[in-house]
Amino acid sequence: MKRFLKWAGASVLGLVVILVAFVGYQIYSFNSYMESPVEAPAVDLVAVADSAVLARGAHIANSYGGCAGCHGPDLSGGMVEDMGPLGVMIPSNLTTGQGGVGSEYSDAELARAIRYGVRKDGHSLLFMPSEEHVWWSDADLQAVVSYVRSLPPVDAQREPSQVGTLGKLITKFGMMELRSAAQAAHLDMGTAPDPEPTARYGAFLALSCKGCHGQGLAGGPIPGAPPDMAVPTNLTPHDTGLGTWTYDDFVHAMNTGLRPDGSQIDPFMPTEGYARMSDLEKTAMWEYLRSLPATEFGRR
Repeated sequence: MKRFLKWAGASVLGLVVILVAFVGYQIYSFNSYMESPVEAPAVDLVAVADSAVLARGAHIANSYGGCAGCHGPDLSGGMVEDMGPLGVMIPSNLTTGQGGVGSEYSDAELARAIRYGVRKDGHSLLFMPSEEHVWWSDADLQAVVSYVRSLPPVDAQREPSQVGTLGKLITKFGMMELRSAAQAAHLDMGTAPDPEPTARYGAFLALSCKGCHGQGLAGGPIPGAPPDMAVPTNLTPHDTGLGTWTYDDFVHAMNTGLRPDGSQIDPFMPTEGYARMSDLEKTAMWEYLRSLPATEFGRR
């Protein structure tokens, strides 16, 4: 019996050592993974000062583009999002002030970072939702870059975002991709059609919803998210989602952050940005959501 217990103890210890070594290797290899340069096409683009272009850029950046939602109204960054073991997201200062990437990046480099999630040095950005931007037309991308360039400089040095141990592991195991460039590269939807109130155009607008609500938009807990983080809801026309909602209910929720029953949507949902979407854009998104297969909540 003593021999068996000794053998069992040694076996358990051996397994623990192997597991620790395996996890350590995965964390080490993630760092190498992040340091590997990525390929992304160059973007030939120059910012302009045309008022109509700037207005278009302001609309995108402050509504479905989500720029202001993460980087702040003045795009100076610093809005820290602690995601527990996944990591800490610290959006950059995009202005031309001291510490801002706008003072270091050319127009073309900034456009490449937005569209493909690639830094000036050729490495991938972290947490940047470029998969939501890769479909933007050259005109819209130019509009956003021009708008960013037009803002007053803000002197603010931001710390870089950090990936936690769990974030590194689930990325290495293929459960989630935190490299912005990899996410954008895997998305091949082409460029969106001209703005129109159709499900086809809405499909592109709704890409900004998938980071939280899942690829199928059926909601459920975000893998690896801390327990106190809001659980994204089901956006499909299932009974556990928007099945009983009307178009007016949807628009009211987008504009006010209130559900049809009057309850408050969690503030984690960037309602302020979606409220700025045009009626055409809201209609297009609604048409797309109604076209989805009715999927039970939690299947993401």
